Amino acid sequence: MHTQVAHTSIRTYRDIKKDGTIGTRQRQIMLVIQPFPADYSLQELCELTGLPVNIVSGRVNELREDLGELERAPARKCRITGRTIRPVRRPHPQGALF
Repeated sequence: MHTQVAHTSIRTYRDIKKDGTIGTRQRQIMLVIQPFPADYSLQELCELTGLPVNIVSGRVNELREDLGELERAPARKCRITGRTIRPVRRPHPQGALF
């Protein structure tokens, strides 16, 4: 489903991207993520970073899909919500060898 995005929202996103805000938020998230095999739900990352879920979700998607810094981990229950989730984690450091 596609929705209409206001031109002001698009302009703001581009401005944020230019001034490095997105990179800063990505680094903030990566700083709390421990090495493989630790994994995190979005809610757990919100708790660790103090950022709202809408920011965490967008940055995690960028880190996973665009940059390859994160990968999906096996499903488990979220420690905060109790719901079954697909957490994210850092890739195995020797993953490229296998």
